[in-house]
Amino acid sequence: MVVYNLVNNGIGKVVLTYSGELIRCGHKVTVLVGGPCEPEKVDEAVACGITVSQLPDKKSDTLGYFKALRKALDEGRFDVCHVHGNSGMIFPELVVANRSRVVAVACHCHSTGCEHPVLHRVLRRFVPGLCDCMFACSDEAGKWLFGDADYSVVPNSFELGKFAFDPQSRHELREAYGIGGGAYVLGNVARLNPEKNHAFLIKVFEAFHAEHPDSILMIAGGGPGEKDVRALVEASPANDSIMLLGNVKDPAKLYSAMDCFVFPSIHEGLGIVLVEAQLAGLECFVSSDVPKSACISDGFHAISLAETAKGWAGKIAATALRTYDRSKCSFHAGSLEAFDIRSSYRLLEGAYEAALARKGGRE
Repeated sequence: MVVYNLVNNGIGKVVLTYSGELIRCGHKVTVLVGGPCEPEKVDEAVACGITVSQLPDKKSDTLGYFKALRKALDEGRFDVCHVHGNSGMIFPELVVANRSRVVAVACHCHSTGCEHPVLHRVLRRFVPGLCDCMFACSDEAGKWLFGDADYSVVPNSFELGKFAFDPQSRHELREAYGIGGGAYVLGNVARLNPEKNHAFLIKVFEAFHAEHPDSILMIAGGGPGEKDVRALVEASPANDSIMLLGNVKDPAKLYSAMDCFVFPSIHEGLGIVLVEAQLAGLECFVSSDVPKSACISDGFHAISLAETAKGWAGKIAATALRTYDRSKCSFHAGSLEAFDIRSSYRLLEGAYEAALARKGGRE
């Protein structure tokens, strides 16, 4: 597996979850990282039996990174090199992988937007010709990178049961965070990056809080935009009711402490936290730019980003401020199987095997 970073984000979750399942099924996995590594994610990987190899930083030592990548792929003699990214900017990694001793090359798109759209448009046309199999977390992400080429949607899967609503965790966490029994908690779990739109999220909460003073905004996540988000919170008239939790190692129980989930992302490959939040029985208020493949229940409410923050707040209040039994949340027929790692893993393994068969395997 080749990734730019190994941090607490969507790609990191997918890489470690699928890698762990590969190992459980008898394979060996190495993750090659060309950027930041969070110690907690490395520890998680090692605990699963995954080998993590830190390469020179792709941004500060580009030449050193690509030399080290080629060396690692040649010396590892891997059957499959699976490159993860968000855009055509992964073209150089695919070229290096094709020129190495790797048998088959896979490419995996995790988003529908990037920081360099012009370069993406130039490079994306070359990507399909460099791949033996292509994956995407959603149809939208697949079309974004692969166009009309033949790709497979491999969902961002996990163990479904761990996200079920837990009344005891709700009580314990709200007590630990000093949240009163009558407080209404709007939640968000996301990397603190500009595309997650935390500035708008805070404005939505300000409008909601003005009408419902006994409300709290809980934001879990870290990242390069943490300083900017913190400054926005400090300047907010509702700052005393906004909680920045930073990176939360395992947010599964955190959803139980929330009362609804607000996710106004500018773009997403899928938005796996939305699936997690719905599994916990939360009503989710989501940017209409987020792929609908993340919708697994009637608790998924898409709202345009053209709508004002006050408009969002009004729609949240109209839907969410009602009493309902979260433990009895119903899901759309057949919607959960795609997110069950034990089922979706077979898609990945099958694609690997087919690609290796076409290439004739290792000599």
